[in-house]
Amino acid sequence: MTDGGAVYRVLIVEDEVDIAEELSEMLVEELSDLGTLDIHVENDFDEAERLLETQAFDLVVLDVRDATRIGSTAHPNLQGRELYDRIAKTRWVPVVFCTGLAEQVSDLAQPPLIQVVPKNRLDDAVTAIREGLESGVPVLTRHITALVDEHVRGFLRDEIAPNWDRLGAVDRSQIAPVLVHRLAAWLKENAAEALGAALGSSEDRVMGHASTARMYLMPPVTKHVTAADLLRDPQDGWWVVLTPACDLYEDFPSGGHRTAKAEYVRLAKAVPLNEAPLIARWIEAGSPVKGSRERNAALEMFRDNNARYRILPKYLDIPDLLVDFEIVQSVPLAEVRSWTRVATLDSPFAEAMLTSHGHTVGRIGTPVVDFENIKQSLGLDGKGKAADQGSVPNPRATTKDAKQS
Repeated sequence: MTDGGAVYRVLIVEDEVDIAEELSEMLVEELSDLGTLDIHVENDFDEAERLLETQAFDLVVLDVRDATRIGSTAHPNLQGRELYDRIAKTRWVPVVFCTGLAEQVSDLAQPPLIQVVPKNRLDDAVTAIREGLESGVPVLTRHITALVDEHVRGFLRDEIAPNWDRLGAVDRSQIAPVLVHRLAAWLKENAAEALGAALGSSEDRVMGHASTARMYLMPPVTKHVTAADLLRDPQDGWWVVLTPACDLYEDFPSGGHRTAKAEYVRLAKAVPLNEAPLIARWIEAGSPVKGSRERNAALEMFRDNNARYRILPKYLDIPDLLVDFEIVQSVPLAEVRSWTRVATLDSPFAEAMLTSHGHTVGRIGTPVVDFENIKQSLGLDGKGKAADQGSVPNPRATTKDAKQS
């Protein structure tokens, strides 16, 4: 995904001037179909870091070893890796390591956003840079940044400034939470549509499966296990956390002293939908006529008010899952912490899942009451007037009829 006609800013950090210039010329010639390339070459690693702190680039080409600094063959100066570690914490962008020490950064490779190519194969570097730009991350980053900046400016202008006399009298520390919560709420409701409009023809790529993606926070945003987490155990089984979030909240080990109240975590079993017994029996039944009963039983699982089952739709690595509230286990929190947290259900889907489980386990069955007499007295059974029953007036009687009576 590229932004047709866009100007892509590429920073090449390379202390060997001739290699940097050759790569720059190759990019201009071979990637012209992507749009205009604004290529900045920097031979000094410290200056490159300053540039990345103050300017926006779409992709960075990094050498690993700074030949201008003292180092040995056994312990080379890995200025490029150190620079990557720093910029990844402040302004992350796709990176192509173009180096003679590829083995020193091979563990960082995550194509197409982080790639490692030998310095003596500049053609491969051009291909890697193309893949990084075509990934769509630069376009999305640019539009998301602009969207957030625009909304923050508007909020400060339209909400903070006109109401400062009132806001200025309260604790200043409360202004930041107000801004953050409002920004988060606005982005949740409007950002997807705004990004789709901004990306134009690329909208389908970005907004595909929007309703499904809206269900999940993937990967999870909390550092600890929380309610409505979707987990995988060591045997690759799927589970949904049912324990309330307040009982699971705990500070990150280095961030505070609060620990979880719960010692055990309640988990509902989830299985791939095509492995669910009712679905399997329906499939095994064969023809629609022969399998009608099985089909009806399987379709019951899709009802919103089904007391036992909930369905989670496929998204990325998550298959279509069937959550079964009758298969619930309590597992020690210490053990669950080691499981893989795949995603967390987003609001309001998380609340709906937990409420459904609460309703399932807390519902009370009552005997069926026959209301036929009441219907007859109101004339709702179509067998005569309620007046003939002699007890309850007919609500359909006119005012004139009432006066005459």
